[in-house]
Amino acid sequence: MEYYGILNFISEPFSNSPDPECFYAAAPHVECLQKLELAVRLRRGLNIVIGDVGSGKTTLCRQIIRKLATDENVETYLLLDPYFSKPVEFLHAITDMLGIDTGKTDITEWQLREEIKRYLFSKGINDNKLLVLIIDEGQKLPDFCLEMLREFLNYETNEHKLLQIIIFAQKEFYQVLEEHPGFADRVNFSYDLQPMTFADTRAMIRFRLDIAGDSGGGSNSVRFTFPALWAIYRATGGYPRKIVGLCHQIILALIIQNRSRVGWSLVRSCIRRRKTVKESARIAWVTAIAGMVLVLLLGFEPGYKHFIEIFEYSSSAAESMYRPAEEAISMKSGSEITIQPMNTIVVPAKASVEPSLVAREPLSMENHPVEPSLVVREPLSMENHPAEPFIAEGDLLPEESYPELLGRLIIKKGGTICKVIRSVYGVECTQDRIALIGRANPHIENLNRIIPGELINLPAIPSDFCPASEWICWVQVAQRDNLEDIYRLYKRYPEQLFPVQIFPYWNCREGLKFATILKKGFTDEESAQIAIAGLPQFISSGAKMIEDWDEDTVFFSNVASR
Repeated sequence: MEYYGILNFISEPFSNSPDPECFYAAAPHVECLQKLELAVRLRRGLNIVIGDVGSGKTTLCRQIIRKLATDENVETYLLLDPYFSKPVEFLHAITDMLGIDTGKTDITEWQLREEIKRYLFSKGINDNKLLVLIIDEGQKLPDFCLEMLREFLNYETNEHKLLQIIIFAQKEFYQVLEEHPGFADRVNFSYDLQPMTFADTRAMIRFRLDIAGDSGGGSNSVRFTFPALWAIYRATGGYPRKIVGLCHQIILALIIQNRSRVGWSLVRSCIRRRKTVKESARIAWVTAIAGMVLVLLLGFEPGYKHFIEIFEYSSSAAESMYRPAEEAISMKSGSEITIQPMNTIVVPAKASVEPSLVAREPLSMENHPVEPSLVVREPLSMENHPAEPFIAEGDLLPEESYPELLGRLIIKKGGTICKVIRSVYGVECTQDRIALIGRANPHIENLNRIIPGELINLPAIPSDFCPASEWICWVQVAQRDNLEDIYRLYKRYPEQLFPVQIFPYWNCREGLKFATILKKGFTDEESAQIAIAGLPQFISSGAKMIEDWDEDTVFFSNVASR
């Protein structure tokens, strides 16, 4: 995303992904989160959050997961798409999420319920775990799912419920509650998520600009005037998704027009352009319907030709209403670049690109694709980055032998050396393995008690992994060039949805690489493709199969052999 550097951004300020780092703590969202967390920790059972499309429900869903993840006694499970055609599908989804191995292919609905019941009692009573089931898009829940969830709430001790349920749903879920009084009677906490006020809208825009600015210090040059902020609020109604979408268009307009100040007129121009796109789509649909009628009335051949002429004319006319002027990127002397829509714009010399990247392409998202696995925004530098540089061997040219260190990591609050060993090396934490880490970290007196913020070196310890003949392929979710980036990305994946493992390896062709792959190997390509299709869309778009590695590859994890 080099083009954001024109405005001194290090990342996209108005990404439409529910990135927890971009969460602005508006008053209604903070209140909802606090009450949700309190209800869950008191084990009150059923909790519901209802709001309009774009009000921030998915972001709140990720935030509550993030809050609960800091407690080792809490296990959260996220169900993203709760639509099921029959009860047994829903029960199978729940057992898979909980990690229950039924051991049968023809298990009955009653047996599945009993397995879930035994698991909840075992975890909730014997292990004293707090189990939380979070359901997004709750308005899609069929009637039989509501009945089963009500039954799950019956599993309880004398003091509390064994399963805590949080449902995020759209407004139509109110009608569902009215039609199911037995389920509605179980609701402990219900919150109607309202849009943000003008003050929160203004603060959210400035907050996102600051965290996307150079070094997170708000050093970017973009400024929104008060009338511009008011126009954004009036156009979006205070709904976060609409605010983000409109501001994204505004930022693109700033880049194209070589400006840094957002005024009322620019906001109104972007609003009109968005409306024009919707109107043009409506025109296309009306034209298509009219064409079908002509085909029927005038006869197939003459009617079809007349329809094609009308459709092509209306499509080109509609497109010309909102299509931005063509921009060309060309090199000037040195590394200076000009972006020239209508020969009017000159980009500052600081926005330079390599000659190999210069092609006469429009400046658009399509021509500057973002790697699918980077849907979650990742800053180029870590928070509290230490003064001394990180070892990023993956950024160097491949060497004849693998490096001594995989890299370095900062231990954050709640982190332990055992968690790092399991996630990076894919093995159990033993004293022998802790001792190996200790040799690379003589500055740490006690690895069993690491102070948050401590920087640890992770040695490159070759594993005994050899691609087994029974596993034909594996599924890679993402790949990075250094340990710091892959570890940060790995920590953001919901482990309950799809178990993944960091998988570092080295070969002469690529050098040191870091991947995250599914822990399970596959015996054929078809089963691997099915697994990819079952991943969330923002993950599956960047996933790929790996069938073999270079012969000289050295592995530093045992994950794929399990």
